[in-house]
Amino acid sequence: MPRLRIGLRLKLLLVTVALAAIPLIGVGYVREMETLLRAQQEQNLLSAARALATALNDRPAMLRLRPQLAPASTAAPAAPAAASDSPANAGDNAGTMTPRPDPPAPPEPAAGVPAVAPAEVPPAALAAPPPPAKSRALIATEESAVPERMGEQVEAIVTSINRTGSRVWVVDRKRRLLALAGSLRAAPAQMSPPGAAASAWQRLEESALRPLYQLMLKQPTEDFDDSLPENAISSGPEVERALTGIAGARWRSTADNRAVIVSAAHPVFAGDTVVAAVVVEETTNAIQSFTVRALEKLISATLAVFVIIAAIMLLFASRLANRIRRLRDEAESAIDAHGRVRALTTASRAGDEIGDLSRSFSQLLERLAQYHDYLENLGARITHEFRTPVAVVRSSLDNLAMQNLPEEAREYMRRAEEGLGRLNKLITRMGEARRLEQALALGERETYDARTVVTGCVEGYRAAYPQQPFETGIMDTPARVDGSPDLLAQALDKLVANAASFAMPGTPIVVTVHAQTGAIVVEVGNSGPPLPESSGDPQRARLFDSMVSLRDGNAGNEPHLGLGLYVVRLVAAFHRGSTLARNRADGSGVVVGIHMPSV
Repeated sequence: MPRLRIGLRLKLLLVTVALAAIPLIGVGYVREMETLLRAQQEQNLLSAARALATALNDRPAMLRLRPQLAPASTAAPAAPAAASDSPANAGDNAGTMTPRPDPPAPPEPAAGVPAVAPAEVPPAALAAPPPPAKSRALIATEESAVPERMGEQVEAIVTSINRTGSRVWVVDRKRRLLALAGSLRAAPAQMSPPGAAASAWQRLEESALRPLYQLMLKQPTEDFDDSLPENAISSGPEVERALTGIAGARWRSTADNRAVIVSAAHPVFAGDTVVAAVVVEETTNAIQSFTVRALEKLISATLAVFVIIAAIMLLFASRLANRIRRLRDEAESAIDAHGRVRALTTASRAGDEIGDLSRSFSQLLERLAQYHDYLENLGARITHEFRTPVAVVRSSLDNLAMQNLPEEAREYMRRAEEGLGRLNKLITRMGEARRLEQALALGERETYDARTVVTGCVEGYRAAYPQQPFETGIMDTPARVDGSPDLLAQALDKLVANAASFAMPGTPIVVTVHAQTGAIVVEVGNSGPPLPESSGDPQRARLFDSMVSLRDGNAGNEPHLGLGLYVVRLVAAFHRGSTLARNRADGSGVVVGIHMPSV
């Protein structure tokens, strides 16, 4: 199974994904802030209810039901309201509650009376004169003698304590609604001036991110049912607790479940007796709007930071990858396919780890080039140094041959001469490869027909190897190549010598010349042991290297240094071609040859 290759850029991008933990922490922080704001809103409503209840404490006359006054402009008396079964109209002869067409407007304070804050009710506000005569919706009472001023003071106190987006109502112990002011709907938000130019990021948010935010985040709405349900008046838990003397709060949803209402109730005392309860209500839309805006800003900022960091990481990874790739290309081009150091890498001056690696590669290649040069010149040095002692041994054997020696001693002399002859061949072949390399560097090139060279060489091989039959397969059309015919003949000598040493006795050696696409191929095949099956075998891959041989120790009396096929490789490189070695299709032998571009 092939391994999944992950590049440096992808790895750094995956590391960048870890930044997703930052917005998750931010979301948790925003949610915690929302919880704290909800708790603070509940405390604020309890404080407002406490302030209003304090203003109504020990004023039982204010908490009595009052008759509804007809507008001054109306001549005819108002028709009596029909009885209702709602908790607001419960009680013995309690009368009826006429709904007010519009919530009462806040009374205008008298001269010198400051505006009342939600949590404070100054005494001056309690003694303020009633507002100007106008149409008012009042609640009928049992005691028609109660001054109208008292009821209007309750309305004024409730209205002064109320704030935008809040609703305040007062209920007595008989669950009768005494006062109601305010609305749960917030004032419409002011739009930006038409002339204000939006920034590019704002336009992107509105066009691309806003629809995404609307899908991801629940947006608060002011289009909800803000009616006061009867069960909230008659059996609300916070009202029940307040009428027992304990302040409380409750969270509930609207009838259409489109908003959440938090209500805080506080008891109103007349002496030590609870006579009514004050309830202050608000929705959580303001907190939800704050939460949504905070989450939108968090997502927008995180997205922008993520894009910027990802772009920076991508640029950094690209630069890093390019430096590593350049170093790799230099290292690969510094050594050719035969292991020779052709060029040294340029040592980087960067002070980071890649610069250190580049300098290490440069030093390593320099030492490798020196060592390879030493090995290449080793053959010539050994050849030069061996010729003198070989000449001394040769002259000594010649002198011994002229002496009158016993037959047993002459046998030893013959063995010494055979060993000396093999040593001479080794020295000659070692020098031959070196001389060929030098000749190739200065060799002249010409265009010739490879068929002529092969045909002439095969005739000579039949005389040189009488024990081996030769077969040829030469193409009919010209096989023109660019190179040196003498070098091709020398390479063919090595190929035939190699085939003759491995061929089974009596089996033919086949020499062929044929054309391939844009190339001429000269091959020599023989019957014998095949090459290793795996093309990735180290010995097979290094078959044409210097001093490499696949022969065993009993491969004949001829010395083999593994230089024959190395010479073939040098000749193929001179012809701008390549070498080839393969087993026959039937596995009966091996085919070795040269692949040269045709002219």
